Amino acid sequence: MSAPESPPTAEAPGIPRLLLTGAAMGVADAVPGVSGGTIALIAGIYDRWLAAFADLLAPLRRPLAGSSWRACARGLGFLLPLYAAVGLALWVSLRVLVGHGPEVGADPAALQAALAEAPGLLINPATAPAVFALFFGLVAATVREPWCARQRAHWSDLALFILGAALAAGLALSPALGSAPTPLALLVGGAIAIAVMLLPGVSGSLALLVLGLYQPVAAGAVAFDFAVLLPFALGLVCGLALVVPLLRALLAHAHDRTMAVLAGLMAGSLVALWPWKTHYYPKAIALLGPMLPSAPQGPWWWALIAAAVGAALVPVLRWLAVRVARASTAPLR
Repeated sequence: MSAPESPPTAEAPGIPRLLLTGAAMGVADAVPGVSGGTIALIAGIYDRWLAAFADLLAPLRRPLAGSSWRACARGLGFLLPLYAAVGLALWVSLRVLVGHGPEVGADPAALQAALAEAPGLLINPATAPAVFALFFGLVAATVREPWCARQRAHWSDLALFILGAALAAGLALSPALGSAPTPLALLVGGAIAIAVMLLPGVSGSLALLVLGLYQPVAAGAVAFDFAVLLPFALGLVCGLALVVPLLRALLAHAHDRTMAVLAGLMAGSLVALWPWKTHYYPKAIALLGPMLPSAPQGPWWWALIAAAVGAALVPVLRWLAVRVARASTAPLR
């Protein structure tokens, strides 16, 4: 029996809200450790986001049914404006946060000196702690969202929370692979990245970092290198086709247990967002070692202020989402 067509939602967000949410998701996806799913959860569109992907994939299940193509059109109406904003914000963020970065030579001291002058906010050791701290505060303040979304408390929820946190922290601390990316590696990496990106708290960019694909994919996106982008995009489609139905089934039939795991995943992702690291340049992992958490260094109060700002953004973003939603659905006068 084929999966039922997802019903249209009466709370489909308007275009302004989608554009704002997409821009925030694009910025988040550029940072290893932040999930676009977390932003979708904060903005209140997470369920509709998953439903739109399911609608988009409906013709794969029933290609001859007119209802499948109507669902596909509905999904496109939601996803096109959202991901137009995601793509633009992600491209701009990669240029600002990462850029091309210095070349990795054989001298660690020379590379560290070059990174100290790098314009990328996420790779320069003087600015990276504040950027990571901003997202640390944002995610930390959001962990309670899926946890409080449970309808009934159960003793197993804490165990599932710990399991999710251990999985996310293990991913953050895993050593990165260092092999040159092949088309097959890019395809598999795209499937894995989209699979974890759909989960709040688990970052697709962090998965790419562990797989050794973050820098090649980021550079390919900035330079529009289709030799990198095409196999990666094919992997994204394959990952969507596999993961979206599974995740929607879990939310439908095991909602509270799934939310407990998602809350744990978000808590565990804080390991990846710890502001101080041994270094901040994914391309230099082979030379400088893994990007592991370290003790606070330098003017730590800037990171503390950035974390407080990130935490304060959560209620602001929620309020803004409600205001934009009301404005986009209000009748014209």
